[in-house]
This record gives sequence, structure tokens and C-alpha cells, in this order.
Amino acid sequence: MIGNCEHGRDVERGAVDNAFGIGSLPLRLTMSAFGCGYLVVTVYANADGTGVWQWIGLIAGFLFFAAGAVLIVEAPGDPLPVPTTLVSAVLAVAGVSASLFSLPFPLTHVMQTGPPMGASVIVLAFVAVRGRPLAAWLASIAISVVAAGWAHVAIGDAMWGLAVTLPGYAIMIMGSLFSLMLRPMARQLYALREANERRAALDAAAAAAADVRDRRLAALDERARPILTRIAERREFSAEEVAAARLIEAQLRDSIRASDLDVPEVRDAAWRARRRGVKVVLLDDGGLSVLADDDAARARDRLGTAVAELLEDAESGRVTVRIHPPGRETLASVGIDTDDQVELVEFTTTGSAHQSISGERGLVR
Repeated sequence: MIGNCEHGRDVERGAVDNAFGIGSLPLRLTMSAFGCGYLVVTVYANADGTGVWQWIGLIAGFLFFAAGAVLIVEAPGDPLPVPTTLVSAVLAVAGVSASLFSLPFPLTHVMQTGPPMGASVIVLAFVAVRGRPLAAWLASIAISVVAAGWAHVAIGDAMWGLAVTLPGYAIMIMGSLFSLMLRPMARQLYALREANERRAALDAAAAAAADVRDRRLAALDERARPILTRIAERREFSAEEVAAARLIEAQLRDSIRASDLDVPEVRDAAWRARRRGVKVVLLDDGGLSVLADDDAARARDRLGTAVAELLEDAESGRVTVRIHPPGRETLASVGIDTDDQVELVEFTTTGSAHQSISGERGLVR
């Protein structure tokens, strides 16, 4: 009854809808197959003795059912919104009314009442499954009243029309049981899954923090332990060893004050720049922390490469690298203050750089 069409967007649905596959491709295909069967049976059963106006009524009934099915399958939210529920129920009753009163008097085929009755049951059963069993039952009762009135007019036997609708109540009972029993279970299952996902995310964050801590402790042990050991043993340091200790101290300070710049290429470039006499200051105010993981990783790689190149080119003076706070237009800036000029290079999250040079010193912030 509804085609397999793509809407170009993901509809937000409730846990119950997701558990029952509402809006899924298999359900759309199944409903489309039923719609094709509806048309085939209707054409076959009414091939003889059906006039133009009767066919118009039968087609209108099919369109009513199709519209109701589309609303139920595609509508977001759980339970089904009240306006959608009312429209779907009215469409089901209208589909039965239009179809039955368009059949020939007397009936010429035993299957003539089958398609509209089957379609109405399916539509209303989905209304019940989507959390509106009361509306589904009221619409079913209205359909029985319509069928009884039609049978009274058509063949003078209202009870025969009522009997035609009775098999559908078995499906309505099943739909109502789904609504009353399985819907709470589906909510609980999805709540448990969300809790597990949150726990997994917390565990992953804790593991990542532990990994960072272990790496920093390992780096501290590797770089600082020999110096601390010599201090504890009260050994004397040569001038080269003192210079190396100061470089190690600066590197450890960088890993604390600029964690997002604590990458091998920046560490090595800063080490070599400091050995050449350049004063290097690395600062991190958290601009990368608000980006998505993939975006932050790409921005960190591009920024690290650019900063390493600028540090390699520095021969004297002061180089200040700062990752800006969240919300700034620029992600980071590199200020290079030498004897004759001040250079400021700003980086965006996309990796583009803007450079400005001034002859006055002290302009770098």
C-alpha cells in the first residue's frame, strides 16, 4: 500500500517503534506487497457487473487505506500523535464505507468484501501497536456498524454484515496485546541498551584517561628519573647536563600546559629550537576539546605539522604557540618575536593559515 521511497532524512522514532520495525524497509515492502494484492483481488472480484461510479468508489476506498497506512508507518513519535491517530482511524472507516457501498447489489463474488475488511484490520492493528488501542477499537466498532448498515441496505441482513467484520477482531486482540504487554518490554530493552552504551562510553573515557596518564608517567620516568636519581645521589652536573635538564623540565611543562600539542613532531621541534636559544612557550586553552573526535584529530595533525615547521625555522627570539579557548574564530595562533620583527600566524579548524608581519616588537599577545 505504500511504495519503497526514500525521504532523505532519518525520522526520530521511539524505542517501541524501533523494536517493531515501524518505518523500516521490510515493513514498507510488506505493506507495498499487500497493496498490490489488494488491487489484484479487487479487480478480479469485481471484473463483472461493476460500473464506472462503483470503480471510482472502490479506488477511493483504496486511496483512503493507503493514506492511513502511510501516516501510521511514517509518523514520528511514540505513542502515535493524537491528530495522526484520529486521521488514520477516520481514513480506515472511510475506506470501508467507500468500498462497501460501491459494491454491486447483490454481491457477485465471495471475495468482494475481503480487501477492504483486511486493509481496515491492518491499519487499525498498527494504530493499536503504536500505542492507541482505544482509538483502534472504537474505529473497529464503527466499521462493524457501517458493515451492518450496508448489509441491511444491500441484502436485508444486517447480521451478515456484522459477521463479515468479526474475524478482524482476532487481529485487533493481538495488536492490543502487543500494545499492552510488549511495548513496556521494548522500552525496558532499549533503556538497558542505552545504559550499556553510556557505561561503555564512560569505560572508554576512563581507559583513554588511564592511557594518557600511563604515557605521561612513562615519559616522566624516562626523561626525569635519571636526573632525579643523580640529584638524590648528590652528583654534580656538567654544563651540558644542566642544559639538558632544563630542556627536559620545559618539555614536561609543555605536556601539562599544552596537552593537545604534546605530539612527537612538536616535542622534537621545540627541543631543537630551545637548544638553539629560542624561548618556546606552548599553551592550550581547550579549543580542540569541543570538536568531534575525527575533526579534532585532523586539526591536531595539521596544527602539529605547521607548528613544527615554524619552530624549525626559528633561530632566535621567542615563539609562543597558543590553542585558543572554544568559541574563537581561530583555532590557534603562533607568535614569533625576533630582534627585528613580530610575526603572527593564525590557524583555523580547517587548517588554513593567516599571516601578518609588523615592524614593531611586542605586538604578539
